[in-house]
Amino acid sequence: MAGYQRTHDEDRLAKIGRYLEYGFPLSTGAGLDPQMHTELVNPGWLPTSILVNILGPNEVRSRKGKERTVATDDIVTISSDGIHHELTFSASNVDPTQALPPLEIVDGQHRLLATDLISLPDDYEVPVVIFDNLPLTWQAYLFWVINVEPKRINTSLAFDLYPELRDQEWLKRGESIKIYQEHRSQELVEVLWRNPSSPWKDRIELFGKRVDGHVSNAAAIRSLMATFVRTWAKGNDADADPEDITKLGGLFGSIDKNGTRYIIRWRRPEQAAFLILCWNAVRDAAASSKATWKRLLGEHGGKSGNDLAAYAFEGPYTLLATDQGFRAISFAYNALAQLVYDRIGLLEIEGSEEESEPADEFVAKALEQLESNRSLTTFVREVATALIDGVDWRTSAAPGIGEEDKVVQGQYRGSSGYKALNKAALTAASISKDINVRDAATHALAILGWSNE
Repeated sequence: MAGYQRTHDEDRLAKIGRYLEYGFPLSTGAGLDPQMHTELVNPGWLPTSILVNILGPNEVRSRKGKERTVATDDIVTISSDGIHHELTFSASNVDPTQALPPLEIVDGQHRLLATDLISLPDDYEVPVVIFDNLPLTWQAYLFWVINVEPKRINTSLAFDLYPELRDQEWLKRGESIKIYQEHRSQELVEVLWRNPSSPWKDRIELFGKRVDGHVSNAAAIRSLMATFVRTWAKGNDADADPEDITKLGGLFGSIDKNGTRYIIRWRRPEQAAFLILCWNAVRDAAASSKATWKRLLGEHGGKSGNDLAAYAFEGPYTLLATDQGFRAISFAYNALAQLVYDRIGLLEIEGSEEESEPADEFVAKALEQLESNRSLTTFVREVATALIDGVDWRTSAAPGIGEEDKVVQGQYRGSSGYKALNKAALTAASISKDINVRDAATHALAILGWSNE
């Protein structure tokens, strides 16, 4: 059986198994010997049902970018004598890389697995509610109302386990989706700040200080919320940002797939790894670029070689190290990648349930996985090259900057500078030598109505 469930918690399984065997309170006191405290033994009744969904022959699930169905021999059949219903299905082991198991556990995985830890009487009854071809959206709904609302489990974990929750109208009408988006963005910003592979390590100011070459925590969170961690805004929906992205979604939220909303099934480690992959490419491009803006920055700043590489990427006079620059890079990668997602291997990304937390070790493993995808790494690198070579990243206060350039660069300051720099980034990408980058940028400019401005 398969399903979207929390990582198997061995302590939780043992506790449930102990409860089934001895009831409460012995289930909470592992140090108490049931043989010595027989007066505390109580029934281990399960008060709530295990929720199971039957997958029909035409049901499809995406696994690592490929569409899977249940093998013909494993299809569940349902018969009835008018009073009772009987399920019949094969007990063969299913290879998940080739086909789908015929049953999905919507809720109750730990209760089900705990029964394997103990010897239950043959007449022990487990309450089960069975659904026939319950859509994933309704499974997500049930998971939310059962686990998140009453128990308040980690909201971010819920959105990883059921990615469909990222784009549910019933959820978007309340505050939960916005709280999730802010929380997810904050988690990802924290990874960028602390992860040893991140170019932003120790360069995000968590407590509001202003430091040259650093961005503020609040600005980084807002940038991710406005770009990667968005639902797809077809037209101008309630959460659309009127300044820049009114018709583009977020790679970590939902995107447009041929006129319908689509969720890429990656989790926090893969999402954080993608951000690190993109920013590493930008840093490398800035280091190797021979763009005029970089040369002038070095000449007037007295920098060369490795010093100039760092100066151009994180110095006091580069927009790449400002709130506007952080937003522009995030905006460009989010917009471009979602428009060619099927060409660059994004559908192959699927995180592990056991490694959903954004711990550094899991992010490192995810980064290694992404770096092994040649289509993706080529695209990320070509986007970085187009942005670094095609945009003047000097601030208006850069040493030696001419009056005319100062006026041009001045448009990127303040709140209005976000849209101006976003547009400059897409325009630069639209003349990339890479066809995927060029096609995506041209499409994005048209979607946003910027191609004719």
